[in-house]
Amino acid sequence: MEIFDLFGEDIITEHQNDKNKQLRSDKQQIKNELHRQKVVQKKKEKKKKIKQQKYEIIQTLETQEQKNDFVHSFKGLRNQRKENGMKSLQSPFRIIIDCGFEDNMSDKEQRSLARQLSELYTENRRTDVPLKLYVTNIYPILHKYLEQYHYKQWQLVSDEKLFTDIEEFQQANIVYLSPDGEEELQEIKEDEVYVIGGLVDRVIIKNATLNRSRQLGVRSAKLPIGQFIKKSYKKCLNVSTAALMISGWLKYKDWSKAFDSIVPQKFKEQELQQQ
Repeated sequence: MEIFDLFGEDIITEHQNDKNKQLRSDKQQIKNELHRQKVVQKKKEKKKKIKQQKYEIIQTLETQEQKNDFVHSFKGLRNQRKENGMKSLQSPFRIIIDCGFEDNMSDKEQRSLARQLSELYTENRRTDVPLKLYVTNIYPILHKYLEQYHYKQWQLVSDEKLFTDIEEFQQANIVYLSPDGEEELQEIKEDEVYVIGGLVDRVIIKNATLNRSRQLGVRSAKLPIGQFIKKSYKKCLNVSTAALMISGWLKYKDWSKAFDSIVPQKFKEQELQQQ
């Protein structure tokens, strides 16, 4: 009887664990679907708002010629972004986002990474010096979140492989950017490929990207931003900001000006604000 009871308890416990796992899975699926609907709804609202703003501006214009000029300029801006997207694919300045940090991120952080990649793609099309972007090591969960932003239509290179397994980079001069690197990056060079870790960590994981560079046997370096960031903030930039810092340096050839043009004001040292 005791043996029966023992095995009976094990079976009941195992059944309960399976049930709990299924409940968590169902709950996560509902959460993901709600997030997807939220993203879609935000896009619709943004599109509607832009359309309304455009209509209101047109209503203030007096002549048909002025209205036509405004419509053409609006279309011109949209075409310019498309041209920048094509231009980025020809850029000699290559940036890899290495998304090999799945095990270090929660589901929420992985959704945040997908959003940051979408923001980076959008801003790269607007910048004066667009970069050639590569998103590598795309794993199934990230792929699912990126699909919400239609990433397969983006004008960049995406791949499920680790970048060291991609032929284009096997002989390349790779520099893995890490806030924990000892060397400071002084300038951006055409003959170097810069890697940014696709990691969103609400609680900073010390040496995560530095260890990654060592594991892959590539050189590491950090952006020279320590002197510009408030002492109360970590010397880390998110994925999109780090990439845009490189674009900013290419525009100004000055890290201070690049930082000032890209990074939110709340992160900046008081002395820099007063300059």
